[in-house]
Amino acid sequence: MNKKKSLSILIPILLANSSVVTAAEIFNKNGNKLEFYGSINPNHEFSNSFLSTKITSKEDNTNAILGLSGKINITKKLSSYARIEYKTDFFMPEDLMNQQQSSTIRLGYAGLKYGNLGSIDYGRNYGIIHDAESLTNHVPYIINNSVFAYNDNYMVGRNSSLLTYRNDNVFGLMKGISFALQYQDATKSRTQNQKNNSGWGASLKYQSNSGLTAIGSCFTSDRPNSSSETDKSLKRVSSYGLGFKYNADNVYIAAFYGAAKNLTPHNIRSNTYINETQNIEAIAEYNFKSGFHPALSYIDSKGYNIHGTEKSEVGLAKQINISTRYEFNKNISTYMNYKINLLKENDFIKTNKIPTDNIIGAGLVYQF
Repeated sequence: MNKKKSLSILIPILLANSSVVTAAEIFNKNGNKLEFYGSINPNHEFSNSFLSTKITSKEDNTNAILGLSGKINITKKLSSYARIEYKTDFFMPEDLMNQQQSSTIRLGYAGLKYGNLGSIDYGRNYGIIHDAESLTNHVPYIINNSVFAYNDNYMVGRNSSLLTYRNDNVFGLMKGISFALQYQDATKSRTQNQKNNSGWGASLKYQSNSGLTAIGSCFTSDRPNSSSETDKSLKRVSSYGLGFKYNADNVYIAAFYGAAKNLTPHNIRSNTYINETQNIEAIAEYNFKSGFHPALSYIDSKGYNIHGTEKSEVGLAKQINISTRYEFNKNISTYMNYKINLLKENDFIKTNKIPTDNIIGAGLVYQF
């Protein structure tokens, strides 16, 4: 799996958790707001083989993320909102000989909200499965190798052409219960593993005052037709996820279970299709009032009945993360993560270049 994806997912979650507090307010008049937020993220990864004392420098993943979010009141109840988020990598050369993309638009959507009737927006946004998977997407630990955190892969992670309707408290009638509906238009002009036809998704959320949160998400979509496919079971992609979280008394505990059919990760060969994927994720973190946040997390991702191989079951990711994060203040934090890779090397892992080494990652985050 591409290591550059790990922190490109990590940093926006840091922003999502705290940018509301630290965002720089550009304009605020009569409830009309424009805010600017971002982060600069120097970080590096090191490789360590199992039972080896040798540590090898692996990758520089230094990057920056900048975003703008705005809200305009149209009437007393009707308002419009928009958000755009941009990321650039600092470890890439100024002149790209191979034309590798070093800067991306991560988010870009706009919408309307009307009182208790909810909100609706369209653009590049988070897919509906992210609602449930985000509970274990807790910085900076488990997210690196989760199939359900991949971007541009149907309605998991971030993707384009998403129409999203959200309603909090069920039209104001049921406090603590929210739901969302999502439609995705067909995305084309991409590599085979990043294309999809139109699909639908939904999520349901319950949140209590005691710190408990439960979210269920699902979607179904058609896979782009391929003339080489004769198996009708490969024509459709579907997925569901269940997430639970307890966040109170300086304790953060979360778990996620996800299952999918024909949701092929990007790094798997395009002529190999995973009929069934299952993920188990869990994390526990304690928040010391001094700003110290130690954590332990686990992920186990498996694929079943894989076309193009003789194996009925393969490991896609299996790891334990021992992590710590220290917050100097609301703007500056530092972290270190040691990933113990539990995958065993086989022909499938070699062919798809899935890493089996342990990874040590460290970085500093400045956010505003």
